[in-house]
Amino acid sequence: MFRRLFDLIKLLFALFSFVSVFYIILEFAYFISYSKPVVRGKDDPWINLFGALFTDMLLLSLFVLQHSAMASRTFRRAVHTLGLYDITRSIYITATAAVLWTVIKYWQPTSHHILWNINPSNKQLRYAFTGIHVIAWIIIYVANICTDVPELLGLKQVYYKLMNLPEPIMMKSYRLQKLTAHMRHPSFLGFLLVFWLSPVMTIDRVLLATILTLYMYMAWNTDVQDYNYQKYMYQKKYHELKRLKVN
Repeated sequence: MFRRLFDLIKLLFALFSFVSVFYIILEFAYFISYSKPVVRGKDDPWINLFGALFTDMLLLSLFVLQHSAMASRTFRRAVHTLGLYDITRSIYITATAAVLWTVIKYWQPTSHHILWNINPSNKQLRYAFTGIHVIAWIIIYVANICTDVPELLGLKQVYYKLMNLPEPIMMKSYRLQKLTAHMRHPSFLGFLLVFWLSPVMTIDRVLLATILTLYMYMAWNTDVQDYNYQKYMYQKKYHELKRLKVN
């Protein structure tokens, strides 16, 4: 009885994690692509700058620390020791959503210090930047749905545990396991576009774009074998779809 109740609690937690991540993704997309500079008061803009950058750096450090520490083998082993291995990914996703919400909630813009500000009255340029961001988010979306989304977000692990099946990652090929270990979720290009291509580039956005770009570069360590595997799978799927069209 207790075991069934515990399994139900874990399933509900995994469902909560699964839903919450979609909410925070929408919030993050709005924060990155549509947030407007905040007009500050008449305080010293340089004092505001250093205070804001200090706060923002703390928030980014919190994100990097959480993302790195909870992805480590040490954390996973600790969770497995507690008998919670099937919700390890859900715990990670929930913590990431909470940290991202904290970053968005307490982020300090530096609207007095702007590197560039493209004329907002120029409709063509405004539409161009909007179009770039829409395309970038489509790239991110498509790249991620091409992966195993329920496994990526932790829901599949709980379901497989309830069905007495092996962990989902163990049922994938060795080459796919290796690629997943090197790059948990795709879309490096998409994130680069939304981070750097903005009509208004403030100092705080430069800080955010720089830290997250460097973090992605260091965290996603794919190699030639991973590239060849992705190329092979792309060609395989292409020929399969081509045969379906012919038939």
